[in-house]
Amino acid sequence: MVKLQEVTYTEEGKKINYDYSVDHQTQKFFDSNQPYYVKYGVDVSKVPDSIAVIPFLSNIMPIAWFVGFDVYVPEVDETFYHSLLSLKEEFNTYHPEKKFKGSLKAEKLIQNKIEGEETCLLFSGGLDSFESYTRNYELNPYLVSIHGADVEITDTKRWGDFVRYNEEEKIVNTNKLFYIETNVRDFYTYQVELLVDLGWWGKIQHGMALIGVIAPLGYHFNISKIFIGSSNTEEIDFGWGSSPNIDEKMKWANSSVVHDGYHLRRTDKIDNIFEYSRQNDVLINLRVCYSEHRDGYNCNVCAKCQRTIFGLILSGANPNDFGFTVPDNLYELIFKNFGPNSAMTEGLKYEWKCLQIKASEVIEFFVLQDKDREQKEIEKFMTLDLDRIVNQKSGSRKTKQKLRFIIRNKFPWLRELYRKIRY
Repeated sequence: MVKLQEVTYTEEGKKINYDYSVDHQTQKFFDSNQPYYVKYGVDVSKVPDSIAVIPFLSNIMPIAWFVGFDVYVPEVDETFYHSLLSLKEEFNTYHPEKKFKGSLKAEKLIQNKIEGEETCLLFSGGLDSFESYTRNYELNPYLVSIHGADVEITDTKRWGDFVRYNEEEKIVNTNKLFYIETNVRDFYTYQVELLVDLGWWGKIQHGMALIGVIAPLGYHFNISKIFIGSSNTEEIDFGWGSSPNIDEKMKWANSSVVHDGYHLRRTDKIDNIFEYSRQNDVLINLRVCYSEHRDGYNCNVCAKCQRTIFGLILSGANPNDFGFTVPDNLYELIFKNFGPNSAMTEGLKYEWKCLQIKASEVIEFFVLQDKDREQKEIEKFMTLDLDRIVNQKSGSRKTKQKLRFIIRNKFPWLRELYRKIRY
């Protein structure tokens, strides 16, 4: 079992510390050197413990369900307690091979009420969050960014860049920008990743984790509605940690969550951003990439950058006006994703498929240098057999990934030795 002893506050009430114990059988899933915590930019020490415990439970309970241990807490918000029961059932539908036995044991269920109608949006500066922001701009939502999610807590340079980019954006209300720091991806060990054959953050954790850490801040600022930008649409259905069925079941007190933009493909969102930019005569610097090799808003060469750049081109937009520096060999880079040794997931196949559909619909596109040559490249892209690529070598790729992951985490000294030899 895991037992929460108490919730305490340090750093002038801005940091919530969770004093919890883990039994011997469960210890291997938790890093004893990094107990879970959350730090806010404001004093949240007046928030009820039944709300303050929500960030902790949002991250612990999925592990409990998959492993099969119980979690004990003194008290919790009653609405959130019942939402966890629904969330457990939802995850079980996507993982029927698992026997979800772990449960939450609370001594007291507390009814809370948020006295206000403020809104907030989880804000990464990427396409999903920016597009959601433009459609909900009139609500003037709080924009909440989380340090420790996409950018490691120790990476102060990239986080400093992230904060600076937020403050430089013309459409962003800097008075509504708030940041949360949490070791949301560091408090558990690599054993948790193996519960789903790698990809715990994406497949399971991130929706509940990102929404859950907002609870104390939301109570403090009277936020009753939370927006989180969608990643996919109903056209593709696979186990993923953020979807309407997950996110909108996250509730506490009288709050609600909107999984926003689920009806829109990524190409539709690009169209919307471009149209908003034209109508309001404002440029938006999208930040879709967190590559270590990024110099500026994006690295411009990874597959995610390629897809967003290509989407902007198909929308008739100049990607250089939206936070990118288009590489001269863009189309060459795109086709490298589809070589004889390539493999991809169903989710990535869907992203490329949306671009194929968009390419078949457009008459005019943004020309980088040579219209005729680029037209031929686009037509060639439309003929790619994505089903062949997603199926080839997928089994061996997963096996190799898992083996590398185990070696890297079980024998970290080997990883450091390899890095020294290589560099």
